[in-house]
Amino acid sequence: MSAARLTDRPAFSAVNEAARMGLATLWAHKLRSSLTIVGIVIGVTAIVGMTSLIRGLDESITGEIEDIGADHLFLRKWAGRIIASEREFLRLERRLNVTEEDLAEIGRQPEIGMYDIMVGTVFTVMGTLSHRENETTQALLGTSERYAMINGEDIALGRFFTESEVRNRNRVVVIGVGIADVLFPNVDPIGKSIRINGVPYNVVGVFAERALLLWGQTKDNRVILPYTSFHRDFGAELAGAGGSRPLSNDMDIMSVLVPAEGYTVEDARDAITFVMRRQHELRPGEENDFDIVSQANFLELWDQITGSVFLAMIVISSIALMVGGIGVMNIMLVSVTERTREIGVRKALGARKRDILWQFLIEAAVLTGIGGIFGVAVGSALGAGVAKLISFPVSLPVWSFVIGVGASTAIGIFFGLYPAGKAAALDPIEALRYE
Repeated sequence: MSAARLTDRPAFSAVNEAARMGLATLWAHKLRSSLTIVGIVIGVTAIVGMTSLIRGLDESITGEIEDIGADHLFLRKWAGRIIASEREFLRLERRLNVTEEDLAEIGRQPEIGMYDIMVGTVFTVMGTLSHRENETTQALLGTSERYAMINGEDIALGRFFTESEVRNRNRVVVIGVGIADVLFPNVDPIGKSIRINGVPYNVVGVFAERALLLWGQTKDNRVILPYTSFHRDFGAELAGAGGSRPLSNDMDIMSVLVPAEGYTVEDARDAITFVMRRQHELRPGEENDFDIVSQANFLELWDQITGSVFLAMIVISSIALMVGGIGVMNIMLVSVTERTREIGVRKALGARKRDILWQFLIEAAVLTGIGGIFGVAVGSALGAGVAKLISFPVSLPVWSFVIGVGASTAIGIFFGLYPAGKAAALDPIEALRYE
């Protein structure tokens, strides 16, 4: 090829030829190229895999929160916070509990349509449920008789417990269909007795099956008791779950409240705040000793958590990409040394510095780009495999594929710049003398 043709040819043609020569060189050194690609594959696999798991979890939790209801408010002595220290945790725990008397007064306000009482939402009490030789372990939750109504739950068998059963602290329980399948295979569980941590409870209802996933668990495994019975039978375990917290006479309650028809969420929040400050005798200017959290607050808190986790995972995963990039630089430097005479011949025929630069840059970008494509495939397969094996929610957004391939290609160009620049700067006479 003449010097004139090398100088005058269109830029696209020069890039195309450089890409062709780069691919031919990579194919000629298949083992070396494959080993170099491995580092890039690992890095991109980590990025795509982590992204799919975090995004899947994010979508699952967000959907779960939104499913609760846009107009629901949650009241507890502290909630919806990221605790930064043990001192902060202990300060919040010393707040007065939200009591049944507080909620009864709130319930008299015209802005409040309905409220539920929940115990066991923060410090989990695990219950061993058994019926004859069948046994399973699940978290327990104590609620009022309004739980099913407020949360829009359907009962497949039997019924939910009543106000009278809550008031009289009856030992009745409503279980998920998953629990029923384990304890009562092919048997109607209604009216049967089960033992929860050794205490006999009567099954009065079974929730209808729901497909929502949360942390890899279905809501079919719920165990719901009257909050009064829960506190009597398992209150000591609840106190122990928080560490050295003393067992007080008042329950550590979280309440779910719904505005009355014709009132907004903010109207309800204002009414709750007014009553709670009066009940706790707070003076003007004093900080609230309770928290009211809405769905929007939960979503904002969750976004903060997932945003931080996502950033940390990407940074950690990128370390593997950087290691792969260093491997690319090393291989390209070896390639420049091996092809010194070839570079001298090309320059003697009229190839310019930018032609040599393009050739080696494209070679590096193609090498890492192929690694990026393999990494996307492996990362996607890994995410899908995790979803299938442990029912973990996974999401594979297209943008994660673009980022994976784009990042790997960019790494190739970045780490290929030095070897490419070194090749382009070679003196043609010295290069032709190289043995």
